[in-house]
Amino acid sequence: MEHEEAVKFVAKWFRSQKDVTLVKRGSGDFPDPDVLAQYESLKTAYVECKPSDADRREYLTGLGQAVAYTVLSNFSYLAIPDKEMKEFSKFFVVARIGMLSLLETGEIHVLRKAPESRPARVETRERSYGYYRDLKPHEILEVLRAVYGEEKKDRIRDTIWKTLNKMRDLRSKKQKTGWIINTQLLLRDLGLIDISWRLTKEGLSLLQLGHDDVRAFQNELTKCFLLRANYLDILGLIQELNDRRGGFVSVAKFKEELAKAMIKDKLATPQTNVLRDLQDILRILKELGLIGEWEKFGLGGRFSVRWKRVTPFLR
Repeated sequence: MEHEEAVKFVAKWFRSQKDVTLVKRGSGDFPDPDVLAQYESLKTAYVECKPSDADRREYLTGLGQAVAYTVLSNFSYLAIPDKEMKEFSKFFVVARIGMLSLLETGEIHVLRKAPESRPARVETRERSYGYYRDLKPHEILEVLRAVYGEEKKDRIRDTIWKTLNKMRDLRSKKQKTGWIINTQLLLRDLGLIDISWRLTKEGLSLLQLGHDDVRAFQNELTKCFLLRANYLDILGLIQELNDRRGGFVSVAKFKEELAKAMIKDKLATPQTNVLRDLQDILRILKELGLIGEWEKFGLGGRFSVRWKRVTPFLR
């Protein structure tokens, strides 16, 4: 069982639970878990997933990561394939975390339910996908260049605003807070800044690519949108709608159906204004070349997913 398959099984299992309202597949780069689930109560579960036939040390590392997640979430789990679980379960004696055994069929056995932790603060979310409003790829690069080397949050906030104002000529101070917050959320969800607003390893790498090779920068940014901001899940739902319905009477009707599918699949909470989000998400998906323009045929139309553009990023 590959790591991605293990993550998929765990995410699907949480989506099947009635009291779970949001499921997010993370990057797996600590402290971002492989799977985050949020309940109706707004309590969260973090899950660390491991593949089959990994080095023994990797399973023990996974155990340590799951223990660390008790500081960040209400429930923490370690999920590994059944074969390895049977072999190593005698070492997984830490009672603070739950244990999930993954079968090749996709079935999951709860060997130990996670006890509730009481972290000082739990971050709640409305979306499992990246929060995107307006920035174009070259503008994201300019913001990364501007904040590089800045240390203090207030300085970083001012630098972001000055950079955006220079590119967009925004001027109105009433827009300042909204633009800064939207930019911060986007860079966070892309995995480019950390909780201190400083560039992550991924952010620094992307910044270097923007200096050396604009095309490579565009490709790496597309990968961040797909895998870190979970836009791959949205593309999957677009494809499912196309396969099931073939065409839609209007763009508005398509967005309406896609929004319903996203909430049903727990990519957003029922309270989230997904229709508002889709106004901008469809635009960046077209900008990155991941979907085409609205195609009309017969009595309907649709957005086609450009899988030839998508699949190279999944290898």
